[in-house]
Amino acid sequence: MAHLLTERKPYLLLLILLTFNLGLMSSRIRSASERSLLEEGILGLGSPFLKAAGWIGQAVSGTWHAYVGLRGVERENRRLRERIDALALQAHEAEEARQELGRLRELLDLRAGVPFDSVPARVIARGVDGSARVVTLDRGGREGVRINHPVITPRGVVGRIIEAATAASKVQTILDPNSGVAGLIQRTRVQGMIVGDGDRGCRMEYVSELANIEVGDVVVTSGLDQIYPKGYTLGMVAAIGEGEGLTKIVEIRPEVDFRRLEEVLVLLKREGPPERTAP
Repeated sequence: MAHLLTERKPYLLLLILLTFNLGLMSSRIRSASERSLLEEGILGLGSPFLKAAGWIGQAVSGTWHAYVGLRGVERENRRLRERIDALALQAHEAEEARQELGRLRELLDLRAGVPFDSVPARVIARGVDGSARVVTLDRGGREGVRINHPVITPRGVVGRIIEAATAASKVQTILDPNSGVAGLIQRTRVQGMIVGDGDRGCRMEYVSELANIEVGDVVVTSGLDQIYPKGYTLGMVAAIGEGEGLTKIVEIRPEVDFRRLEEVLVLLKREGPPERTAP
C-alpha cells in the first residue's frame, strides 16, 4: 500500500497544483456582476444558509418586539383599570355625598319650620337584634337632649328620647310595643292610642267600631300625650280589623322608613308647646 502511494505521489502533487491554479484563475475571472467565479460559487453555496439565518433573525426580532409591545399594552391596561377603579370610587362617593346633601337639606328645611329649638343628629346604632325599635343617636345632654324629647324626620315621627348621656342618646321608636303615641285620623279627627307592633308597623287602639276610618287615611299626633307636638305625621291606615267588644283595631303603616333611617331632628321641646303650624 505504501509502495503504491509512493508511485502515485507525483500525480497527486500535480492534481493539487492544477486545482490550486484553477482556483487562482477563477478568482481573477470576473462575472457580469464584477464578482469572481470563486466568489460566485461561494455565494451560491452559502446563500440558502444566509437566507435562513436572516429569516430566523427577523422572526426573533419580530417576536421580541411583539413581546415588548404586549408588555407595554399590559402595563397600559393595568394603569387604565386602576384609573377606572379610582373614578368609579369617586363616582360612588360623589353619589353618596349628593344623597346625604339632599337629606340634610330636607332636615334643615324641617328645622326651619318647627316652632322649637332643635338638634340634628345621626343614627349611629340600632338595637342588639338589629331591629329599629331602639336606635342610638350621636347627640346627647351636651347639646341639650333630654328624656322624652320627640324625634322626627321630614317624613314624620320617629319616637322619643328614653336615655340621654353626655354625647349620645337612645330613641324608643314608634315601632316598639312598649311605646304609645296619642294620635288621630286627620280626615275625621277620630282619636286613639298608637302602639308599636314591631317591625310590622303600628296599630291604633281604643277606636270605636262606629268610627269613620278608611284605608289610606293619614294619622297624625294629637298632642294629648304631652310628649309629641300636635299635627306631625305618624303614618297611613293600612288595614282595619275587629277588636274586643265594640272596638276595632286599625293597622298603620309608618311614614318613616326605619330601615333606612340615617339623620333625624330632636325637638328640644319646652313645656306647653304650641301646635304645629299647618303647612
